[in-house]
Amino acid sequence: MLTEGQRNASIANSFALIPNWEFFIQGWLFWENKELKLPQHFTTSVYVKYMYYENEAKTGGGAVFLGYGKAPGYYDQEKFVDRHTNMWTAVPVTLSFFDNMLSWDIMPGAMIDFDYGDDKKAVWGFTYSTRLGVYNIIPESAIVGEIFGTAGDLYSKPEYKVGIRWEPNNTVIPAFTYGAAFDGSKSSRFEIGVIIFTPPFLKIGN
Repeated sequence: MLTEGQRNASIANSFALIPNWEFFIQGWLFWENKELKLPQHFTTSVYVKYMYYENEAKTGGGAVFLGYGKAPGYYDQEKFVDRHTNMWTAVPVTLSFFDNMLSWDIMPGAMIDFDYGDDKKAVWGFTYSTRLGVYNIIPESAIVGEIFGTAGDLYSKPEYKVGIRWEPNNTVIPAFTYGAAFDGSKSSRFEIGVIIFTPPFLKIGN
């Protein structure tokens, strides 16, 4: 997965080596923010996903994430934060409605930073994310809206993203989105991305 936007660029690699398991490596390059006096910086995360349930149509299911590093969807816009001491988890559930016209993701989670702030103390945050995809309106495409944020000591502002994901095949899926914070402040703004699925070439287990 590759993305580039007005706030940051990112790259993520996923390896589905074992049935029901995926292993991820993701990196973000944040552009310099002169308004908030934030330097350009790079941060990473490694995480694993276990899918404990998937329906027969493969349009819904449930999973568990566990990661080390920056949690996807967590942005502290007030200052530069070293996120490499973070651990995070999330439990996404995907539901489909109206003959798969609507796909709804619900993903609560939590994160801890063991070395936060000037006091270098451990603090918690509770993450939330929900995403709705609407199909059968634009041919071969989904209209997608997402809301996410973090509550608690590791607070990050609630944000939203809306966009269009083009799905002409199962190999290359591009998307174009716009995002902002609900208080009107700048966030991701315009962003383009693409997901590329490679043919299977290595597998462990059945």
